[in-house]
Amino acid sequence: MRKTATAALRLKTEMTTYPCSLSRRGLLRQGVRFVLTGALNTGFSYCIYAACIFAGAGYALASAASLAGGIVFSYRTTSYLVFRQPNGGSLPRYIACYAAVYGFNVLLLKVLDSLGIDPYLCGLIAAVPTAVLSFALLKLLVFRTQGSG
Repeated sequence: MRKTATAALRLKTEMTTYPCSLSRRGLLRQGVRFVLTGALNTGFSYCIYAACIFAGAGYALASAASLAGGIVFSYRTTSYLVFRQPNGGSLPRYIACYAAVYGFNVLLLKVLDSLGIDPYLCGLIAAVPTAVLSFALLKLLVFRTQGSG
């Protein structure tokens, strides 16, 4: 009887522990896919930003054009490549998240610009914290899975 109780307790422990480790590995893989896809999306968006700066637009307009073009491109790549949802998540929430990301990005660009940093470099510097914020918002609010909220 004691062996059965011990085996049942061990099985219960494994059943509750193993899915947790799977979700950590899944989150890690998702994070790696986000970084790789984000590099592609960021490169695409930065090309738009740089083209606008080259054409004489200010950083706010360049950032807006970059964000608009990037949203269209990244909605599809992020939903399919990162979150494995070919039909995408909630487009209205996706757009709302990027409105918040845009506000954060313009504020950061303004701060960097006020420090006298080259506008091209400002765009590169701002890309990293903006990407972190973007992943967090998309993961928590747009591409939620069953049981995650």
